[in-house]
Amino acid sequence: MALILAALGGVGVGAVPPPAEVPPVEKSLQAPHESAILRLKSLVEAAEKALEAEDSDTASNCAEEAEVLIADWSPEVLRRADISKLIERLRDVLKQTEADSEEADEGLQITEEEVSLSEGELKAERDQVLAAEQGAVFDFPIDLNDKVLTWVNIFTGRIKNKIEASLSRGSRYLPLIRQIFAEEGIPQDLAFLPIVESGYINYARSPAKAVGMWQFMPATGRIFGLTGNAWMEERRDPAKATRAAARYLRNLYRDSGDWYLALAGYNNGPGRVESAAQALQSRNFWDMARSRWMRDATKSYVPQMCAAVLVGRFPERYGLHVAQEAPFVFETVEVDRMTSLAVLARHAGTGIDALKDLNPELLRATTPPGHYTLRVPPGTASTVAHALAKIPAAERVDFKAYVIRKGDTLAKVAARFEMSPGDLLAANGITKAKFRPGRKIQVPPPSVLPPVEAKFKAEEEKPKVLSDQPLEPLPVIPGSTTETNGAIKAPQTPPVEAPEKAAPAPVPHPKDVPVAVAKSEAIRPKVHLVKRGETLFSIGERYGLELKDLRKWNRIKGNKLQAGQRLRLQKP
Repeated sequence: MALILAALGGVGVGAVPPPAEVPPVEKSLQAPHESAILRLKSLVEAAEKALEAEDSDTASNCAEEAEVLIADWSPEVLRRADISKLIERLRDVLKQTEADSEEADEGLQITEEEVSLSEGELKAERDQVLAAEQGAVFDFPIDLNDKVLTWVNIFTGRIKNKIEASLSRGSRYLPLIRQIFAEEGIPQDLAFLPIVESGYINYARSPAKAVGMWQFMPATGRIFGLTGNAWMEERRDPAKATRAAARYLRNLYRDSGDWYLALAGYNNGPGRVESAAQALQSRNFWDMARSRWMRDATKSYVPQMCAAVLVGRFPERYGLHVAQEAPFVFETVEVDRMTSLAVLARHAGTGIDALKDLNPELLRATTPPGHYTLRVPPGTASTVAHALAKIPAAERVDFKAYVIRKGDTLAKVAARFEMSPGDLLAANGITKAKFRPGRKIQVPPPSVLPPVEAKFKAEEEKPKVLSDQPLEPLPVIPGSTTETNGAIKAPQTPPVEAPEKAAPAPVPHPKDVPVAVAKSEAIRPKVHLVKRGETLFSIGERYGLELKDLRKWNRIKGNKLQAGQRLRLQKP
C-alpha cells in the first residue's frame, strides 16, 4: 500500500498507486481539419464581440467551447503561427472574463471562509483522519496537508448539517455514479465531487447558468452530448449527466496527466490551468495554489474535493448522520408521441410526482414531440405501456388552447410561451404556412427553467461532439464497497486511457434490481426524422443502437447530420 506524501509537508493517506502516475496518452500530431480551425476563429471573434458588448455570459460560453475544441490538439499544432495567434486572443478573453466568473461561478459550490487552524488543531485533525481512514484504500490521490485538514474540519464542524444533507441526497445516486465511473475507467472516489459542486441536486442552477448535479455549462454539456431545448434539459438527468461528467473528467486527466489539474480544469477551464502551468513552469497544483495565477475558488476546490472523499467514504466515523435513501432505479417505456405526464399518470394509476422524479430532464411535465424513452417506477412498465396504448391520440396532451390573433407572428407567439418557433410548430404538428390568424393551437405548460439556449442561434454551426461510444441504457446498480477486516476497501479502477482505448469492465447486476427495458427491433420505429440539435450519439442512445450500426445502415462516414434527414433505425 503506497503512501502519498503531502505536497505541503503533511502525511499521506493509504492508497493504491494513483492513476496520475501513469503517463498520459500521447496526442495525435495530425493537424485538425480546416473546419475546426475556422470554428476556433469564429468562437474567438464571437467572444471578443461579446466582451465589447459587455455580455460576459456569451463571451464565457464561447471561450469555454473554444477551450474544449482545442483540448486534444497536439503542442506542435498549437504552436503553428496561425493557431498560436488565436490561442493568444483566447487567453486575453479568458483573462477578461476571469473577474466575472470569480463571482458568478460560485453558485451552489461551497464558499465557506477558510480560517487557518492552529498547529494543535491541525495535529488533532490529522490524528482524527488517520484514525478514521485506517486500512482504507483510495483510488483518488489524497494529500493530507494543512489545506485538506482545514476543510475536513469545516465539513465536520461549521457546515456539518449541509454535508449531512448532501450525503443523504447522494446516497440515492452513489451506486449509479460508481457504476458509470467504473465503466468509464475513472476513480470511483470522484463520485463525491457533487458534494463540492451541487449537493447532489439535479435541479441545481448557478448564477453562471451551470445546471444539474455536475454543474455543466451549456456549451460543455452540448459538446459531451447533453441536449437542451424547450422540452428537456439533459444536464439535469442524473444518469446522462454523470456519463458526460465521467468522459469530461477522463479527457481532462488524459490531457493534464494529473487528477488535481484535471479537477482544477473542471472548475475553472483547462485553458486557465495550462496558462498557470506555463507561467509558473510547474505542473504541481500546490505550486499553482500558492501563486497569483489561480483564482481563489479553484485554489480551494481541490482541497475541498480531498476532504469530501475522506468524509464521504466514512461519514459515521466523523460523527455525521446520513439518512440512506432508496436507490435511483427504474424501468423504461417507449412513448411514440408527445404525452402529458399528468394524463399518463391518471390512466396508468401512477403518481405524477414519481414520473417527474425519475425524469428530471423534462421541463414541461410532458414528453417531447416524437419518440421518447420514459422512465417509470420499477415494476410498472407493463401497466404504463398498456395504459399508453389505450389513450386516444387526441387526449394525450392537456395543453391550453390559444387562438392566433391578427398581428401575431410565429416568433412573437413562441417567445411569449418561452419556446422556439420550431418547437411550437412541432407541438401542434403544423407547418409555418398553417400558422394563420383564427387557428387554434395548443400551448404546453411553461418551462420550469428559463431558456438557456437563446444565446446559441439555430443557424450557428453546432460544436463538435467527441467521438466516444454512445450512452448506454441505465441503470444497473453494482455493490459499492466490501468489508475486509474492519476496513472498507474501495473498488480499484484501471489507469485512464484515451477514449478509443478505454474498455469498460462489465459490472455485475444484482438480481433484485430492475434493469432498463431493452429496445427490441419489434417496437423500434424503422425511420427517425432528425430534428435540429440531434446527433448520432443522442439518437443511438434514445433507441439503444450502436453507433457503428447507425453509420453502416445509413452509409454515414462521420457524425454529421442535417435537420430533416431520414435516418434508418433497422438493418436494411
